[in-house]
Amino acid sequence: MNDLESAEKIAIDIEKLERNLKQVDHITFEGSEKEVYDRAIDYKNDSKYYLEKEDMRTAFGCIEYSHGLLDALRMIHGLI
Repeated sequence: MNDLESAEKIAIDIEKLERNLKQVDHITFEGSEKEVYDRAIDYKNDSKYYLEKEDMRTAFGCIEYSHGLLDALRMIHGLI
């Protein structure tokens, strides 16, 4: 396992994602944006699940994918 896939790094990434989610709390997503938002949440939850199961590679992949989805929404709405 490399440093990117350590439990500590993944936990930090999950915390960062949860902070970034607060940036979009005021937005009511609809249609495909809502689907993207829901998928970002699902991947975040999957990451927590796999972290608990000590499957670091899958946990890392899930949280990074979640960040990408959320970043796309934040870009569309001018937040980054």
